[in-house]
Amino acid sequence: MTVQIKILSHASMLIKSSTHSIIIDPWLIGSCYWRSWWNFPEASFDESDLAKVDAVLISHLHWDHWHGPTLKKYFKEKPIVISQDPNTRSFDDLTSIKFTDIRRIKHGKSINIGNIKITYYHFGLYLTDVAMVIEVDGICILNANDCKVAGMPLNNIIKKHKPIDFAFRSHSSANPRVCYEVLDNPKYKHDDREHYFRSFKLFMDKVNPKYAIPYASNHCHLNEDVFHFNEYISDPLELREWTKAHKTSWKTQVMLPGSSWSSKKGFVLAEETPFLNKKQTLDLYRTKVKDRLDFYKQKELKVKIDERLVNRFKKFLQLAGVKKISINIRFLLTSPDAMQNQSILLSKNGDVNLNQDKSEHPSPDEALIIMPNVVFRDSVIKNMFSHAYISKRCKFIINNEEDMHKLQKFNSKIENFELIVKPLKSIYLLRVFFGYCLRWREIVVYFQAYFLLKTTKLELYEIEEVLLKK
Repeated sequence: MTVQIKILSHASMLIKSSTHSIIIDPWLIGSCYWRSWWNFPEASFDESDLAKVDAVLISHLHWDHWHGPTLKKYFKEKPIVISQDPNTRSFDDLTSIKFTDIRRIKHGKSINIGNIKITYYHFGLYLTDVAMVIEVDGICILNANDCKVAGMPLNNIIKKHKPIDFAFRSHSSANPRVCYEVLDNPKYKHDDREHYFRSFKLFMDKVNPKYAIPYASNHCHLNEDVFHFNEYISDPLELREWTKAHKTSWKTQVMLPGSSWSSKKGFVLAEETPFLNKKQTLDLYRTKVKDRLDFYKQKELKVKIDERLVNRFKKFLQLAGVKKISINIRFLLTSPDAMQNQSILLSKNGDVNLNQDKSEHPSPDEALIIMPNVVFRDSVIKNMFSHAYISKRCKFIINNEEDMHKLQKFNSKIENFELIVKPLKSIYLLRVFFGYCLRWREIVVYFQAYFLLKTTKLELYEIEEVLLKK
């Protein structure tokens, strides 16, 4: 019997047995998050392999894992396996693009695709992320991707499935923390690049696989307004060098798109040239997709924010539960032609109006959110502010840290609305209750995190490291 693992892209892998195959989180074509994120290195796959897969597994709702254009192009007739979330957004969106065979898996439950056994472990307070264990012909693979599972839930996975041969986990930023600017404190600690390396090591120390694979972080930014963020992304070669300087009982194995492992041949690794010559590769990549970037730039030029959308935003805020805010918030909505920039002012008294102020600096009594008009429009119409902020095409400028906390509270409310909105809140809460009956260990982690948050000055990402040490 032969087992094969092929890395296809940023967070996509193909797993094959002698008789069956599955694909996980396929983002194989184009970009996502409004042209902000692109696969880096570029995806590497064989369309004949895609045609033969027996099922598509999706870990969570974010577009670099749940990629609609890829799903529609290659997998329209395939079974799609997702988690059974309290929120049905993933199921609803798959249904809206005409998928009919959608299989929802409860926490801790398994599904068999031929002789490939997959077990889903849910984790995440609002967004249900999944760490999945794939077992086939004596090989055990833990694909944690973006899932920040820690504490008792992680210990339970290890206890049930050890020894684990391969463990895959992300190792770079996928949040908007680096997009915050505090004017009266230029040295404000937004994020810590090395945190992602430390948490990767702490996780792998717990799991103790044979091979630790840096994963779900191989992307880049090619749009003009986000290109500078490429300097912040932690690449897998950098992580490998960092782990070499720290004692480990496992091996860091870089597997870029095009790399594979099989039980017969072992590792066949793609060249690391894209990262060894990163600046040159990025410049060539941007030139290669220039026509597409220009095409979408022209589309963005045509977007205008009118009173009808402002009124829709007012309704959106009401549905999201934004009844009162403690600071004026101005949205500066940008166009590729800066002359067409527009502003919307959300005042503390609840008024929402188009505004004439096009300044890129907040006044003393306001917080400023700068975002492309197309991103704002789509976020309002399709309820996707969570995705908007992940794109890093948004910028948050605040006068001081006190105002920053006020803005973060507002942002949390409209981001989480995307993840928990239901026509009947009582039905959603009932689903949450029954879901956490299976996920009770996770509740213990939340209590630990809350205690640390209240008794220390640690940021949430630093608390993650504390929990991984337990």
